[in-house]
Amino acid sequence: MKKYVSQPLRILLINAINPRVEVENRYPGLGLAYLVSSARKALPEANIEFRISDRDIIKTINDYRPDLVGITSVSQNFTIARGYADFCAGLGIPVIMGGIHISSLPECLPASAAAGCRQEGEVTFVELIKAFLDDKFNTEALAHIPGISFWESGHLRHNEDRPAVDDLDQLPMPARDLLNIRSHTYMFTSRGCPYRCTFCASSRFWSKLRFFSAEYVVNEIESLIRDYRVSMISFFDDLFVADRPRLEEMIRILDRRKLLGKVRYTCSCRSNVVDDELARLLAKMGVVSVGMGLESGDDEILRFLKGKSAGVTENIRAINILKKAKIAVNGSFVIGSPYETREQAMRTYDFIRQSRLDLFDIYLLTPYPGTPIWDYATDRNLVSDDMTDWSCLDVNVYRFPEKAIILSEVLDRKEVINLYKKFRRLRFRRNLRKIINHPMMRDVPRMGLNLLREAVSK
Repeated sequence: MKKYVSQPLRILLINAINPRVEVENRYPGLGLAYLVSSARKALPEANIEFRISDRDIIKTINDYRPDLVGITSVSQNFTIARGYADFCAGLGIPVIMGGIHISSLPECLPASAAAGCRQEGEVTFVELIKAFLDDKFNTEALAHIPGISFWESGHLRHNEDRPAVDDLDQLPMPARDLLNIRSHTYMFTSRGCPYRCTFCASSRFWSKLRFFSAEYVVNEIESLIRDYRVSMISFFDDLFVADRPRLEEMIRILDRRKLLGKVRYTCSCRSNVVDDELARLLAKMGVVSVGMGLESGDDEILRFLKGKSAGVTENIRAINILKKAKIAVNGSFVIGSPYETREQAMRTYDFIRQSRLDLFDIYLLTPYPGTPIWDYATDRNLVSDDMTDWSCLDVNVYRFPEKAIILSEVLDRKEVINLYKKFRRLRFRRNLRKIINHPMMRDVPRMGLNLLREAVSK
């Protein structure tokens, strides 16, 4: 390796969030931390200094003067990410772009980026660093790196896909030393989902469902307790409970190491997999809150969004089972499907009012690249691969409802937005009443302050 034998190579990794939006500020970017730990493991003798940032980006670039920049973003923030890439290019700093948006729409890679990293990035990122260290960050070297897209003589070139990492245990734990880890933090224990909801981009991003082993997961939990003194961990897996024998093994190892009761957990679940035994296992592990994408109170809309395995009856049953196990239940719902009538949307409204849910969130159906809903919206010229303002895909429609993509073919824009606002009012009243006894109550003061800042910044 030719470059930076004595002087460290400075690499800045940017999580392109909207810093004014509360929900985007809750947790640090763990995906970037996996890239750092993988590079540290693969290149132990390389003199590399890493930094991860998600705010004050222009100042950070000017102050830090990185030699190489990596940028990740979700679709609604891609306009922000593209602006950072252009700024870096203006300073002569090469940029690697990655994340779910570039993976779904690599055609969006701006000319200011040296390369776009598609899908899972750990191995690809290491190979890109090696090429840069060897002073070969050129089209000839890039042509031999699977899983990337890059510009060559004015044409966008897509190399062959890189196979997914089969054994996730080979990945080192994320470099949390570069992140601000609070007492309530999060982790991943798997990648992928066995289901394919029509609106879900995450299930398309991961090529297949894979799991970290129970031993690996418990080691990471133990590290969070020991090194960061966390008291609550949220599992951000698409479906944490997809492998029940693994869950049982986690509990056995936690018990053997005397870690049961040391920390509380939250996770996501799917109503059709919930039964009494699963609820018992989750309670035993210390799970105090479960979130489920319940989506609708109408069976026809549910089948459109989630397929044949979803149903209103199953949703009610799952809520009751989890509540019986003394686990708080949070639900998320989606309105605005193409053929959803006002009456069907109001069935969802009534379902929420009559349910035993602790908290709920409401979203408009939003077309994300890589999903069937994106194809539907593209066919109707509502979205395209070359949009200038990607913030129109923000599911937090309350911020700028005039930007929302309306997919309904039976209700006009005004009717859909008014329905959404009606749900938002119910959400405010109901959640305000329920939050006082919720396990997440501890997070409310900080969230409230950030929401106030968000409101002021609009």
